This record gives sequence, C-alpha cells and structure tokens, in this order.
Amino acid sequence: MLAVQAALIRLLVLERRRRNAAQRSLSERVRFERLLEELTSAFQNLTPLEIRAAIEPALTNAIAVLDVDRASISEFTGDGRHVRFTYRQQRAGVAPVPGAFEPGRYPSTLARVLRGESVTFVRPDDLPADADTDRQSFRAIGTRSMASVPLRVSGTVVGAVRVATTRAERHWSPEFMEQMQLLAEIFGSALAAARAAEDRREQEELFRATADAAPVMIWISGLDAGRDFLNRPWLDFTGRPLDEERGRGWIKGVHADDVVSCLDTYLSAFRDRRPFRTEYRLRRHDGEYRWILDSGRARFAADGIFTGYIGSCVDVTEQHRADAVMQESTALRSAILGSLYGRVATLDAGGVIIAVNESWTAAVKEFGADPARTSVGASYLDVCRKASGDLDAQKALAAITAVLEGRMARASLEYTCHGPTSQHWFELAVEPLRRPEGGAVVSHIEVTGRRRAEEEARLHRHELAHALRLTTLGQLVASMSHEMNQPLAAILSGAQAARRVLAGSEPGREAVVQAALDYIVEDSKRAAQVIRRLRAMFKKEHVERMAVRINDIIMEAAGLVRGDAERRQVTIRFDLAERLPVVMADIVQLQQVVLNVVINGIEAVAAADPPREILVTTLEREPGLLQLTIRDTGVGVPAEQLDKIFEPFVTTKPEGLGMGLSISRSIVQAHGGRIWATANDGRGLTVHVELPCEEPA
Repeated sequence: MLAVQAALIRLLVLERRRRNAAQRSLSERVRFERLLEELTSAFQNLTPLEIRAAIEPALTNAIAVLDVDRASISEFTGDGRHVRFTYRQQRAGVAPVPGAFEPGRYPSTLARVLRGESVTFVRPDDLPADADTDRQSFRAIGTRSMASVPLRVSGTVVGAVRVATTRAERHWSPEFMEQMQLLAEIFGSALAAARAAEDRREQEELFRATADAAPVMIWISGLDAGRDFLNRPWLDFTGRPLDEERGRGWIKGVHADDVVSCLDTYLSAFRDRRPFRTEYRLRRHDGEYRWILDSGRARFAADGIFTGYIGSCVDVTEQHRADAVMQESTALRSAILGSLYGRVATLDAGGVIIAVNESWTAAVKEFGADPARTSVGASYLDVCRKASGDLDAQKALAAITAVLEGRMARASLEYTCHGPTSQHWFELAVEPLRRPEGGAVVSHIEVTGRRRAEEEARLHRHELAHALRLTTLGQLVASMSHEMNQPLAAILSGAQAARRVLAGSEPGREAVVQAALDYIVEDSKRAAQVIRRLRAMFKKEHVERMAVRINDIIMEAAGLVRGDAERRQVTIRFDLAERLPVVMADIVQLQQVVLNVVINGIEAVAAADPPREILVTTLEREPGLLQLTIRDTGVGVPAEQLDKIFEPFVTTKPEGLGMGLSISRSIVQAHGGRIWATANDGRGLTVHVELPCEEPA
C-alpha cells in the first residue's frame, strides 16, 4: 500500500513538473512573440538613423527574453575577409565582447561565419579538434556557451546574430535556433531598409555634389514641368537664390524676345517626352544677357514611368562671337585669296582642292583644262599623277606631297608651259597651311618676263666677261711669252743637237737623234697646251656645264700667271685637298673667277714689302659644299670697302675697270655659290669662294 502511494506521488510530481515546464515554455514563447511584434512595429516607421539607434535596445530586450548574457550583431568588413561587431549588448556586470573578431584568435569560427554557417557550442570543448586557438580565446573572454546564425540583408549574408552565456552552460534547442533565425530576419530587414535609405541619401548627396562641381548649369524638373533643382553654377550665374528660380521662376531671367520660343520648345518636348535643344539669352548676375544652349532629356523610373526632365546649359556667347569672327574671317580670306597675284589653290591634307582664286579659274579656261579635274572638290595630286609623261608634273607632285606630309617646310620650282601661241614660264610655290588639319597653298606665278630678263642679263654677262678676258690678255702677254719661249727654245735646241749628231760619224747617233726628237715632241705639246689654254680662256662661245675638278681649274689658271708672278717676285703656294667631289660648272667661267682673284692678289702683293706670297687652299667644308680661299700678303682693302669691292665699277687700282670681282660674283652666284672677302689679321686680303658639289670624284 505504501509503495502504491509512493508511485502515485511520483507520478503527480512528474506531471506537475511537465505542466510547469510547459507553462514556462509557453510563457517564453509568448514573450518571444511579443518581442518579435514589438521589434517589427518599431522598425517599420523609423528613419535609417533611428533604426540603427534602436538596434542596441532591441538586443537588450532579446537578452532578457532569451535569458542570455550577451547579444551582438556582427557584419563583414569592406574587404569581405574580416568581421566586426557593429552592435553589442550584455547583462549588467558582464564584460562586453571586443569590437572585432581578431582573425588570429578565432580562425576556425571566423572561417565558418564568413561562409555563412551557424556556429553553436554548449561548452568550448565542443568545438572541433583543430579549433584549440578558438577555445582558448572564448575562455579568455568568459564565454561558456554560444549560438550564432547568419545575418542576411536582401538575401545576401552580411554577418551574423550571436548570443552567449557567461554564468552557466546552455543547451541550444532547435526551437531556440528557430527563434534566433526569426530575430536575424527582423534585424536583416531593418538593416536592409537603413542601408537602402542611406544609399539613396548618399546618391542624392553625391549627385548634388557632382552637379555643383560640374562646369555646366544643371537643372531637374518634375511632372509639372517646373524645375525642382538647379545646381550651384546656375545660381552663381543668375545671382538669384534657389527659391526664386524653382518652378518657373527661372523664366524671369530669360530675355523678353526669347521667352515665347524658349517655352514653346521646352513644353512641346515635355509633352512628347523627347529630347530638345534650344538657345536663348539669359540675364547674368551683372545684368548682361548671355547666349545659353539648353539641352534636356526625359527621365524614367526603373519601371518605365515618366518622372520629369533633366538638362544642362552652357554659355555659348563666346562661340557666337567666334562664329561671327569666323564668318568675317572667311569673307576676308576669300577677298585676300581673290586679290592674290598668280593662280592660287588651297589643298586639304589629302591634296583635294578646297578653294581657288579667280586667276586659277581663268587659267583653267585659257589652257583648255577640264574644270572637273582642277576645281574645288577635285584631287590636285591626281592631276599631277595622270601627267605621267611630264617631268615637271612629277616634280610638282613630289614637292606638294613633301609639304603635305611635313617632310619639307616649303617647296618651289620653275617649269615651262606651252600656251596657245607662245611658251610661258611659271614658278610653283607650295606653303603648308598652319592649321591642325594640315593642307597646303599652291600658287603658280608667271615669271616669263623675269626669265627673259635673266636670259638677257646672262647674255650681257657673258659679253662683259668676254670683254674682261680680253682686257686681261694684255696682263698675260709677258707671262705667255715666257711660257712660249721655254718650249720653243727647247725645240730649237733639240733640232740643232739632232743636226750636229747627224753630221758626225759617232757610234750610237740613232739613239741620240731619237731622244732629241722625243724632246721636240714633248715641248711641242707644251706649247700647244699653252695655246689651248689661251684659246679656251679668251674664246667667246658659251661652254655647257660639266663635272670638273676644282683643283685642275686652279692649276691651269695658275699656269697662265706663273710667268707674271715670277717676274714680280711673287710666290704662289697651294694647299689643295685630295679626292674632292666634283663641281658642275662652266670651265671657262670658273677659270676666269680664279684668274681674276689671283691676278688681283699678284698686283696687291707686288706693291707690298716681302714676304710676297699667295696661298691657294681648297677643302670640303661640309657635305655638298666646297670652299676655295685665296689668301695674299698684299696691301689689303680698308674694312669699310670690303662689301663694296664686288660692286660694278668699284676698284682700288688707278688703271682698273672695277668689273673683275663684280663679274666673278655674278659667275659664282650663277653656279649656286657665294663669294666674299675678309681682311687678314696681319696684312692682306682673303677671298672666299663656296660652290655646291656633286657626287664624289
């Protein structure tokens, strides 16, 4: 009987305990549901800043409802590799957790949290075997039990919601973990709303900052076509506050003559939801009206709903002025182009004609050329290419192409053109167009009159040079007589010796006679050479230019004056460079230059005290340029007359004509060179001659 009573008592105690446990569980569930309801209603009507401020008090309530010692929300850092506690709370008297997961102290737990896994343990010993560092760290901060679930924001794991106990160990039931998941969902929704609102505010602030920093005026309008936003450059331009510009207040600054057209363009585009561009005058803060280019485009939400317009304005007053200047410049350029002498065409970078003057058009008609091939829009390079058999056309093509491609700064050449009744000479000049797009200006100027005048001047120069050579003949008579006496005397001596040998009977006379005859032949050649030089020097006929060696010309000229130099006790020395390039020259004219300068030097040296010397030097000064210098120790020329001695009829000799150096300068310039004189440091004069040279000798 006692045993039955004891059993009944135990059953009653167990039933009472189950009933108490059920009541506690029900009470805890009710408290938790009330907590969820309070959090949900609280977070719905809060601003982002208020949501974040309400999270930590919510964690405090969760600690009481869930009967834990610590509760926290952790979020991943920006690099996605670390975790920091953004919100944390604890019971009174419980030490708070550190502000961040230190990777080196919680490697295993941190890895699982970063993977979005739930982490729970009743005691640190429940952690995996390889989590010894984590166990020691949890014990160091007093954690006895912990439960952590992923925190998701907009479906993405961004951290974890965690609770822990420090007073006693805690078994985490499935029902408790479900409650943790519900809490995580509420906190995740609240954080998502806060983040979205913060992103919107940040984007708006970024847009406003960007718009205010933009170098253009920006505006935004709503559905009523009134402007809700105008950036700082607009307000700075008009000098009016935003409140006065909002809506349609900005129209007050538009010029009265432009208001109607401005509004018509703006409102019609607004009705049709299409982009627009319009120009109008807007009053600046200083009262000046400036031309504004206003461009707008419709705005649509993500779901395609029309939300208004956004536009930008640029001050184009200077562009208007530049356009006006450009129009004036174009008209002026056309007038200048039309007034230019010669036939002028402007080419673009590809050689296409973009402008011609009236002289060009008239010439096309005069010479019967095809206007379609030589007028605006045609390729002038093609015209030159098609004239493949014309050497001048090919030279023109090469010159124009070189300037267009930037290989030459400018180019020019002369060519002949056969007109209907006569031959004409033209000078082609090509100048680059100084503009980024490139191009060139090609001009054809008729130089027939100049060429004829130059030809007449050349003939007169040849006549004058011939006359000067004849006047030089008297100066060379003594030298030539000496030159002729030597071979003639040798010929006479050889003939007399041969006669004596033939009259005798000595053995071997044949060899002696043969040697005498050989001497006679050689001396005869010498005499003939002297006569040839004289004839070449004083003949009137023009000699075509040919490749000559400057040293040979110098030695032949020196041979003509050797006798005169010896008679006047003047020594002529030579320092002639070897293997010099050849010069394309008229031999007689170039020899006359050397002869004129050397004779002047001999006369100047003969009138001076010893030493009486002349030094003739040649060298290649630079590739393509030879230099001849004739230095004497004569009486010299005053410094103020150095530039004048090459002018006609200027002489320092009482009996001189003053034409020798003038003719020499004309000859040298006709050969593409130059001649000048310098005073020596001691005494005397040095004459310098530079001539262009051709291929190596």
